[in-house]
Amino acid sequence: MLKDLKSSDQTHTKVVIREVLAGLGSLLLFPFGIKNSKKRTARLAEQRSVVFVHGYIGNRSSFLPLFAYLRVVGVKQILSFNYPPNSGVDEAAMALRDFLKAKVRGGRIDLVCHSLGGVIARVYLQELGGSRRVDRCITLGTPHQGTYNAYWIPSSVGRDLRPDSTLIERLERSRNKAAKVKFTSIVADSDNIILPRIFAVNGEDVIHIPNVGHLGMLFSIEVFRVVAERLLSKEIKK
Repeated sequence: MLKDLKSSDQTHTKVVIREVLAGLGSLLLFPFGIKNSKKRTARLAEQRSVVFVHGYIGNRSSFLPLFAYLRVVGVKQILSFNYPPNSGVDEAAMALRDFLKAKVRGGRIDLVCHSLGGVIARVYLQELGGSRRVDRCITLGTPHQGTYNAYWIPSSVGRDLRPDSTLIERLERSRNKAAKVKFTSIVADSDNIILPRIFAVNGEDVIHIPNVGHLGMLFSIEVFRVVAERLLSKEIKK
């Protein structure tokens, strides 16, 4: 029997209210991320760039609160990637590859991904040669092993995120292609999108955040602190 991670001690009502508020916050921010970012880095070999990859039915505005936090604590070079809203996982991964080629002109890259964004990042890292450029991949509520909720999504993305999908099997077979990338999995104990929550784990660095839902991760100070600690760590920086 599959053993899941510990769930929230909060009442169901509190969990729902917090997640509804996070959803409203995401809706309010959404218009600010519709247009693609035109920002790109300088042509420098010695630089480090953080790139955000948003989740399903979102856009780069999802990371505006985290962006503001990281700027305050000293992470200065941050770019946000928008993949086509109707694209499948493979198409979005190729778009990410092309975005990084055009916008990050030299140096090393750290990826910060929410939900589906982490799966897109893994396709890029494991199957499109992305591990040559990326040192760290931090995922927030990413269905690394799929999610049983995907059976309710009538789209190619829904089919890809089923635990028994061809895509999930592909990523399991090719995981060694990204062996040099340091993965951090941030898992919310009130996440009712990634079921079971253990499916949000990839790698050994796993951070369990209490009393936060799938969308709530995008507004959580606890999550922001973990992301900042990993990005500012000297463990990988050269």
